[in-house]
Formats: sequence, structure tokens, C-alpha cells
Amino acid sequence: MSLTLPQETAVPRPAPRRGLVAAIGLAELFYAAAGALPLILGLSLKIQEMAPQSKETALGLVTALGGVATVIANPLSGHLSDRTTSRYGMRRPWILGGSLVGLAGLLVLALAGSIAMVAIGWMVAVTGYQAMVAGLTATVVDQFPAERRVRVAGVFSMCNMLGVVPAMVLSQAFKGELLTQFTICGGLAVTAAGVLCALLPDRRLDPAERRTVSVGGLASALLVLPRHASDYRLLWIQRLLVSIGFALIASYSLYYLQSRVGVPTADAVALVGLTTIASTLLSGLFAYLGGRWSARVGRGRPFVLWATTILAAMLLLKAVTASVGVVVVVAVVSGAATGVYYAVDLGLVTQVLPDERDAGRYLGAFAMAKHLPGAVAPAVAPILLAVGSDPFAEGPNYFLLFLVCGLLTLVAAPLVGLLRDVR
Repeated sequence: MSLTLPQETAVPRPAPRRGLVAAIGLAELFYAAAGALPLILGLSLKIQEMAPQSKETALGLVTALGGVATVIANPLSGHLSDRTTSRYGMRRPWILGGSLVGLAGLLVLALAGSIAMVAIGWMVAVTGYQAMVAGLTATVVDQFPAERRVRVAGVFSMCNMLGVVPAMVLSQAFKGELLTQFTICGGLAVTAAGVLCALLPDRRLDPAERRTVSVGGLASALLVLPRHASDYRLLWIQRLLVSIGFALIASYSLYYLQSRVGVPTADAVALVGLTTIASTLLSGLFAYLGGRWSARVGRGRPFVLWATTILAAMLLLKAVTASVGVVVVVAVVSGAATGVYYAVDLGLVTQVLPDERDAGRYLGAFAMAKHLPGAVAPAVAPILLAVGSDPFAEGPNYFLLFLVCGLLTLVAAPLVGLLRDVR
């Protein structure tokens, strides 16, 4: 499944240090925890407290603004890190600096007294954490040869998925204490970033080799997909379609249970927590297993095909049912499929980058395919919920919402069959 890159697009890399994969995974774990904690319940409950009559619209607006910040911050940070000539290396300043900015944003969010301040705090937090993860993801290419990347991507994705576990533990251990939750979680991300930076044999870019940073270059990092890299473009489009489906429903788990299934708020909060933990544990396990199995058999496309097909089926099932049992089954099966998809998909794209010297830029652009829907979908979701009536329950039209998500994911599945340079 490996791809031989032209010599001019490759980067020199040292032999990976012992413990480096674990350190990358630890930093990814706590980055994911810090980003997940507000999204799981923190934002929903804080907004519900401030604007109970318009909580869906307010939540959609805040998450959409955070999505805009994410879409801009990740590829731009990656592009700039490719051109960073700091004596501390190319990636270290972005990993550690991003974690500190993220912590500052979480503190603003926890102390916010209005919807506007919630939005500002969330935008600052995601900007910092996207800078951090842009540096983290680029280390997979910087430090490891192509044949090892699917395995490393499995560990990376596993830790990303499992990040929700410490987030949920903190949310339960310090119920209602957002400042304490966010301070601990953000502090752990800073600590993990510091440990990684101490171990990372980061590449130092010679100023003479640094390519120019320009407005056009920054714009192209956001807007331009290279024409000559068809596999990269196909994987980008597939990731975009799958992510639109996820983004449309990501923040509505609590409201779905309340409105569609009729579960009381306290029970719905508990059920969201339990299904999130179960789904996440399975996602992490199957990300690790999927990455190893894919690397062992030398094939990635079948894993991505079946994972996206299963995800589509689960979304369509949720569209036509209104049962706690189905919610649990969908969470379990989707968790396993999600783990395989994100691990193998990331491993594949690291092997088809147009130019490894711009790994930060291209991986940032690939991350944009995942995060771009977050800038639009949360604002679109309330519109879909308001169209017509739900045939399975009174209230918002969750049937239409999940139907659209399922169909988008189903359309994405066969695109992997068009890849040329990876199996």
C-alpha cells in the first residue's frame, strides 16, 4: 500500500526515537479531550442556561463560528509551520503554543456571561487547538516513512477517539464546575505538548531553504487542491461528504433524545454520557486494530469502503426509528466503523501527499475537509429540523436531518474505489 514519492518531494527524517509514538499519542489524546469537553455537554448546557427558548439556534451559531475558526486555523497553521525557521524546530512552537492559546480560550468560555462571550471563547480555543493539531499531524509524515504511517495513524486516531473519555470523566467528577473542568483538561493538553516537544527530534528548517510566505500562498493553503494529485483530491472529497453528515448531527444528541425519543433531560444527559463513552472506546479500539490490520494486509481501500457503508446504514436506521435501544446499537456499531474509517483514511492520505515538504499545508487542508462542515452544517441543521414534520414524533424533523446525513455518507462510500496509487 506504500507509495514511492519523487525525491524532490520527500523530506529527510531521523530514525524515530523510542517512545515518540506514545508521546504523539498522548498529546493527541489530551488535545482531543480539551476540544471534546465543551462539545459533549458544556456548550449545550451553558447555552441552554442562558437562552432556553432559542437554544438550538444559539448552539448552531456558536458551533458554526467555532467551525469557521477551525477551517481557517488548521491549514494556515500547517502552512506556516512548513516555513517556520525557529531554532526550536518547525513543529514544536505550534504544538506547545497552540495548547497555551487553547487553554486561554477555554478559560474565557468557562467564565463567559453572555452568548457573545461564549462564542469568542470557543473561537479562541479552537484556533489554538487547531494550531496544535496541525503540528501534531505533520509529525506523522516528518518522523516516519510511508510504510509505517498507517500503523502510526491507527495510534494517532485511537488517541483522538479516546480523548472524549478523560473529558467525560472530568465532566462527571466536577459536575456544573466548568472552570475546574476546562482548567484541568486544558492544563493536561499543555503538559502533554511539553512532553512531546522534549522528545521530538524536530526538523530545523534552514532559512535559506524557507519558501516565501505570501498572501497568495496563505490563500492557496485554504482554497487550492492540486490538480496533479487525483488520489489526494478524492480522499479530500470523501472526507468532506462524510464529515457533513457528522457535523449536521454532532451537537444534537441531547436534543434528539429529549424531542424524538421523549427521554427526560436528566436521563438524556446520562444516556449521552454512556453512549459517548461506549462509542468512543470502540472507536479507539477499532482505530488501532484497523490501522494494524490494514498495514499488515497492505490494503486500505476495502476498510474505508465498508466503514463508510456501515456508517451510512446506521444514520438511515436512526432516521426511521425512535427507540433508546436503537440509539445504543447505532452508537456501538458507528463507533467501531468510525474508528476504522478515520485511522485508515488518515494513513492513506499521508501516502499520497502532493509534496511532503508541505506536509503541514496538505494535512491541514485535509483536516479542513473534516472541519469545513462545522462552519456551515450547524447553521443548516436548524433549517432541516424546521422543514415539514417528523413522521415518528412531534417536534423538530429529525427524520429529515438523519436522512440527509445518511445519504451523503452513502454517496461518499464508492469514491474510494477510484483511487489509483494506493490499494
